[in-house]
Order: sequence, then structure tokens, then C-alpha cells
Amino acid sequence: MDELYKKLQNFGHAKTNIPLGKFTTFKIGGPAKYLVEVTDSEKLGELLTYLTGAGEDYFILAGGSNLLLPDAGLDKVVIQVKTTKVELLPDNQIFAEAGAQLAAVVALALRNTFTGMEWGIGVPGSVGGAVRGNAGAMGQDTWHVLVSVRAWQNSEVRDWKPDECGFAYRTSDFKTNGALVLSAIYQLTPGERVKITTAMQTYLKQRTGRYPSFPSAGSFFKNNDLDKWKGDLKDLPPLFIERKKIPTGWLIEQCKLTSYTVGGAKISDEHGNFLINFNNATQADVLAVMEKAQTEVYNRFGINLEPEVEIVKN
Repeated sequence: MDELYKKLQNFGHAKTNIPLGKFTTFKIGGPAKYLVEVTDSEKLGELLTYLTGAGEDYFILAGGSNLLLPDAGLDKVVIQVKTTKVELLPDNQIFAEAGAQLAAVVALALRNTFTGMEWGIGVPGSVGGAVRGNAGAMGQDTWHVLVSVRAWQNSEVRDWKPDECGFAYRTSDFKTNGALVLSAIYQLTPGERVKITTAMQTYLKQRTGRYPSFPSAGSFFKNNDLDKWKGDLKDLPPLFIERKKIPTGWLIEQCKLTSYTVGGAKISDEHGNFLINFNNATQADVLAVMEKAQTEVYNRFGINLEPEVEIVKN
């Protein structure tokens, strides 16, 4: 038993050579040299400080819903964030730790008849991942319902206001500044239960009606700003113009790429923006399908598709 493994036991439940694919919705990914499950936010910060000081490489794994890992695995410490506390605060606020599922925040909002989280119904992944990637749906997003974010950075923990986080469409500064989200506080508004449940039912129907049954990472590419469209706006459905976004799934479907297959990966029959693992796909399979979609959409529409999924390589 090596010294690093012993140290990791001080912060959580440590294991070695654990296949990572089972922790991601894509079901792709080789073994981690070390995997440590951390259930306490304070311990999580302490672990990051220790690893940074020791010069050890690490990778954060939370909900695993927006992630494509390498088949060879990761020769580093993989930290599985298992902090799951979600609670009601005064003034219509909800506190949630980074490892909690976004679904738990949506459920608590519904139970207390709060509006503002309806878009999150059916959205997979963790609170930390949602904040980091400014997750959203139906023209709404995480950024606009946040009060504050608590994060670790450079061995310190502090609270960030939303305007300090560099939020933009499906991104934030947390993707590049080395900070790790520990928890978030959402600001919601009292609403009417019938309107909230109706909106959730409508959104869920839109999501699940075309959601593939095979493993995937959800929407693979970001949707596109309306100003990227080089054709006549009359050729676009009115909803695209209303939301000022052109869905990538629609662009891929216009290129007749649904069912395009490489190895065990393909573009879903149900939704053009879902790349699925239908038969033991490798990361290379998925990347080949990704590149085909990018090439065809650019050739036809002049639009560069940007992955929303985090692609991790060795």
C-alpha cells in the first residue's frame, strides 16, 4: 500500500484501479489510478489543498453526465464528489452542495411551490457540474437563478457572486480558473403550483420524447446563436427566432446524419444532438462521429459546432 493511497484515506473512501465508465452516463472510460469518494465539503477543500501542495494531478468527477473519458483511464487522483446536502433557506432560497443532483433542487423547489427551476426537470448531472457549465434548457439557465457560489481556489474557500463567475452560454470561469464549486445558493420566487407543474410536464415531454435509450452525455454540442445563420431567417422555425438559438440537433438532422455510425457510436435516431454508445463504443468512436457532424454542418451551413461535453484525453 503506497503512501499517497494512505493519505487519501484521510479525506474519503479511497480505491485503486476503478473503471470510470460506470460513473458516467456515456459508460465510456478506463480505470483511475486512484479514486477517492468525498462526502464532506470541508474535506473536499482540504483534499484539494493537499494534492496541490503535494504536486499531485487530480480530476474532478461529479455527476458524470457531460463527460467523455479516455479508454486508457486516468493516471491520477480522481475525486468523486459525493456531497449531497440540499436544504431550504429563508427568503425563498435553496442551498445545495456540489455533489447533489440537480433533480433534488428541482424537486425541493416544486414541493415549496417555487418557480425558476422548471427548466431543470429531466436535466441530468450534479449541482457543481450545472454551475460550472451554466447548464440550462428551454431558453433558461443556472446563472439567472443563483445568489452565490462557494468555491475552492488556490487553497482558499470563498463565496462568489454570479457576476464574478464569468457565466456565459454553457460555460463559466470555473472551467478555466482552477476553482472548484463546493455549493450554490439558488434564489427562487413563490409561484402557482398548477403553472409550475404544467411547465414541468411540458418540458419533460419535450425532453423525454426524443431522449435516446442508449448511454450518452446528453446534448453533445452547444446550440448556436441566431446571428450565425447565414441564410434567410424565414427558413427557420419561429421558435428558433424567439429563443435566438439554432438547435444543433436540427442542423445535424438537416444534414441527414441521424444513424451515422462509427464502431459502437452513432448519432441517435431520435435526436441529432445526441451521440450514443449503442455497442461498447470507445472514445475514438465518439470523436469520429463528432468530427463527421462538425464537418457536414460546416460545409452546408458555415456553422462551427462547439462541443458542450467535456472531452478528457491523457
